[in-house]
Amino acid sequence: MANKDLFKQAIAEAKSIREAAIANAKEALEETLTPHLKDMLAAKLQEMEDSTVEEEVINEAEEELEETVEETVEETVEEGAEEEVEEVVAEEEAEDDSDESEDEAEEEEAEEEDAEEASDE
Repeated sequence: MANKDLFKQAIAEAKSIREAAIANAKEALEETLTPHLKDMLAAKLQEMEDSTVEEEVINEAEEELEETVEETVEETVEEGAEEEVEEVVAEEEAEDDSDESEDEAEEEEAEEEDAEEASDE
Protein backbone atom coordinates (compact mmCIF):
# COMPACT_ATOMS: atom_id res chain seq x y z
CA MET A 1 0.00 0.00 0.00
CA ALA A 2 2.82 2.31 0.59
CA ASN A 3 3.59 2.17 -3.09
CA LYS A 4 0.03 3.09 -3.89
CA ASP A 5 0.15 6.09 -1.56
CA LEU A 6 3.50 7.17 -2.97
CA PHE A 7 2.09 6.89 -6.47
CA LYS A 8 -0.97 9.01 -5.55
CA GLN A 9 1.27 11.62 -3.93
CA ALA A 10 3.52 11.70 -6.98
CA ILE A 11 0.50 12.21 -9.26
CA ALA A 12 -0.86 14.98 -7.02
CA GLU A 13 2.53 16.70 -6.91
CA ALA A 14 2.88 16.40 -10.70
CA LYS A 15 -0.55 18.00 -11.13
CA SER A 16 0.33 20.88 -8.83
CA ILE A 17 3.71 21.33 -10.51
CA ARG A 18 1.99 21.29 -13.90
CA GLU A 19 -0.57 23.90 -12.78
CA ALA A 20 2.20 26.09 -11.36
CA ALA A 21 4.21 25.75 -14.59
CA ILE A 22 1.19 26.71 -16.69
CA ALA A 23 0.48 29.74 -14.47
CA ASN A 24 4.12 30.81 -14.67
CA ALA A 25 4.13 30.38 -18.45
CA LYS A 26 0.96 32.49 -18.74
CA GLU A 27 2.50 35.25 -16.65
CA ALA A 28 5.72 35.16 -18.66
CA LEU A 29 3.77 35.35 -21.93
CA GLU A 30 1.64 38.22 -20.63
CA GLU A 31 4.73 40.13 -19.48
CA THR A 32 6.47 39.52 -22.78
CA LEU A 33 3.57 40.11 -25.14
CA THR A 34 1.65 42.87 -23.35
CA PRO A 35 3.98 45.74 -24.35
CA HIS A 36 4.12 44.44 -27.94
CA LEU A 37 0.33 44.04 -28.11
CA LYS A 38 -0.16 47.51 -26.61
CA ASP A 39 2.15 49.00 -29.23
CA MET A 40 0.34 47.15 -32.01
CA LEU A 41 -3.05 48.27 -30.68
CA ALA A 42 -1.89 51.87 -30.31
CA ALA A 43 -0.52 51.83 -33.88
CA LYS A 44 -3.78 50.40 -35.21
CA LEU A 45 -5.84 52.98 -33.29
CA GLN A 46 -3.60 55.78 -34.59
CA GLU A 47 -3.96 54.43 -38.11
CA MET A 48 -7.74 54.33 -37.73
CA GLU A 49 -7.73 57.85 -36.29
CA ASP A 50 -5.52 59.12 -39.12
CA SER A 51 -7.82 57.42 -41.61
CA THR A 52 -10.82 59.06 -39.96
CA VAL A 53 -9.08 62.44 -40.00
CA GLU A 54 -8.15 61.96 -43.65
CA GLU A 55 -11.74 61.02 -44.47
CA GLU A 56 -12.97 64.11 -42.63
CA VAL A 57 -10.50 66.32 -44.50
CA ILE A 58 -11.51 64.74 -47.80
CA ASN A 59 -15.21 65.17 -46.99
CA GLU A 60 -14.66 68.81 -46.00
CA ALA A 61 -12.69 69.45 -49.19
CA GLU A 62 -15.41 67.81 -51.28
CA GLU A 63 -18.08 69.92 -49.55
CA GLU A 64 -16.08 73.11 -50.12
CA LEU A 65 -15.57 72.16 -53.75
CA GLU A 66 -19.29 71.51 -54.21
CA GLU A 67 -20.12 74.87 -52.59
CA THR A 68 -17.61 76.65 -54.80
CA VAL A 69 -18.99 74.98 -57.91
CA GLU A 70 -22.55 75.86 -56.91
CA GLU A 71 -21.57 79.48 -56.23
CA THR A 72 -19.72 79.68 -59.55
CA VAL A 73 -22.68 78.23 -61.39
CA GLU A 74 -25.05 80.65 -59.67
CA GLU A 75 -22.78 83.60 -60.46
CA THR A 76 -22.45 82.47 -64.06
CA VAL A 77 -26.20 82.08 -64.37
CA GLU A 78 -26.74 85.50 -62.79
CA GLU A 79 -24.16 87.09 -65.09
CA GLY A 80 -25.70 85.34 -68.06
CA ALA A 81 -29.14 86.53 -66.98
CA GLU A 82 -27.82 90.07 -66.55
CA GLU A 83 -26.23 89.93 -70.00
CA GLU A 84 -29.47 88.63 -71.48
CA VAL A 85 -31.41 91.40 -69.74
CA GLU A 86 -28.92 93.96 -71.05
CA GLU A 87 -29.24 92.53 -74.56
CA VAL A 88 -33.04 92.63 -74.38
CA VAL A 89 -32.95 96.20 -73.05
CA ALA A 90 -30.56 97.20 -75.84
CA GLU A 91 -32.81 95.57 -78.41
CA GLU A 92 -35.85 97.32 -76.97
CA GLU A 93 -34.02 100.63 -77.02
CA ALA A 94 -32.94 100.00 -80.60
CA GLU A 95 -36.52 99.17 -81.56
CA ASP A 96 -37.76 102.28 -79.76
CA ASP A 97 -35.15 104.37 -81.55
CA SER A 98 -36.11 102.87 -84.89
CA ASP A 99 -39.81 103.37 -84.09
CA GLU A 100 -39.09 106.99 -83.20
CA SER A 101 -37.07 107.40 -86.40
CA GLU A 102 -39.95 105.95 -88.42
CA ASP A 103 -42.41 108.25 -86.62
CA GLU A 104 -40.16 111.25 -87.29
CA ALA A 105 -39.75 110.24 -90.91
CA GLU A 106 -43.51 109.93 -91.30
CA GLU A 107 -43.99 113.34 -89.66
CA GLU A 108 -41.41 114.90 -91.99
CA GLU A 109 -43.10 113.35 -95.02
CA ALA A 110 -46.47 114.64 -93.84
CA GLU A 111 -44.99 118.10 -93.32
CA GLU A 112 -43.39 118.01 -96.77
CA GLU A 113 -46.69 116.94 -98.32
CA ASP A 114 -48.47 119.72 -96.46
CA ALA A 115 -45.84 122.17 -97.64
CA GLU A 116 -46.22 120.98 -101.24
CA GLU A 117 -49.99 121.25 -101.06
CA ALA A 118 -49.71 124.71 -99.59
CA SER A 119 -47.31 125.76 -102.34
CA ASP A 120 -49.60 124.28 -105.01
CA GLU A 121 -52.45 126.45 -103.90
